[in-house]
Amino acid sequence: MEKDAAKKKENFTELSLKDSEVRYRRLFEAAQDGILLLDAETGMITDVNPFLVKMLGYSRDEFIKRKLWEVGAFRDIEASKEAFLALQKNEYIRYKDLPLRSRDGKLIQVEFVSNVYFAGGEKVIQCNIRDITERQHAHNVLVKSKAILRRQSVRDHLTGLFNRRYMEETLERELLRASRKEYSVGVILMDVDNFKRFNDTGGHAAGDAILQELANLLRGCVHREDIPTRYGGDEFILVLPDASRAVTHKRAELICENAKQLHLQFKGQILEGVSLSLGVAVFPEDGETSAALLSAADAALYHAKREGRGRVATMS
Repeated sequence: MEKDAAKKKENFTELSLKDSEVRYRRLFEAAQDGILLLDAETGMITDVNPFLVKMLGYSRDEFIKRKLWEVGAFRDIEASKEAFLALQKNEYIRYKDLPLRSRDGKLIQVEFVSNVYFAGGEKVIQCNIRDITERQHAHNVLVKSKAILRRQSVRDHLTGLFNRRYMEETLERELLRASRKEYSVGVILMDVDNFKRFNDTGGHAAGDAILQELANLLRGCVHREDIPTRYGGDEFILVLPDASRAVTHKRAELICENAKQLHLQFKGQILEGVSLSLGVAVFPEDGETSAALLSAADAALYHAKREGRGRVATMS
């Protein structure tokens, strides 16, 4: 009786194992991720599922009894060797974004996860390979959209310069930094002399063309750390971190002279000369807050207007 019971138990165990193997094989064949099985000792591929064959375009024979880095899709990827060595030590490795090249040359972004387990007393490496190309594309589109939205939130749509809100926020930070590190900050406020005349004679399109050209001029006169801004209407502001009064005044003079050299055309006609009036203020001498500094620059600008336009003025 005991022998019969033991035999039944043995048969039951064998059937259970066979049933498990059949279930596993079905899952292996039907999986919607690529699966590779490797010999943990040699690194040789012992099995590959149909999904990976279809994904990469290599036949089953091109996988079997080859090492991972000997298969075309993995050949140029140093990570495949590193993954195998890491698995021998850590028994788990994951690459969130690994580029594989299919047989037809298409680049496929995959998530690559490998782990080690024992099957039938043998150590096996299983590599799960998920195609994340569409997910990566969607992520890239999202990142790009966020970058565009960010740009739109800080840039003036007409000139491409920073907008007033960004400048005011950044100026506050620059003044705090300058106060801590004890350096100066220059501000140049400028506007177009008699700008209304251009709009009256050429329409708003002519006025827009002038503002865009002046924005280009301003971009050519700034350093990487400067903050060129369309403040509103025909007013522009340039913030110069760590700039002395002499440096700020010299930059304002350069902008003023360059503006006088512009010969703008609109619809085939040369517009009359453009001139700028510019007011200079410097932190902390002319103001210790952004509001005080901008007010000082505004007062200097109107002083330049009263003195005849087309010039630079400072109140100190």
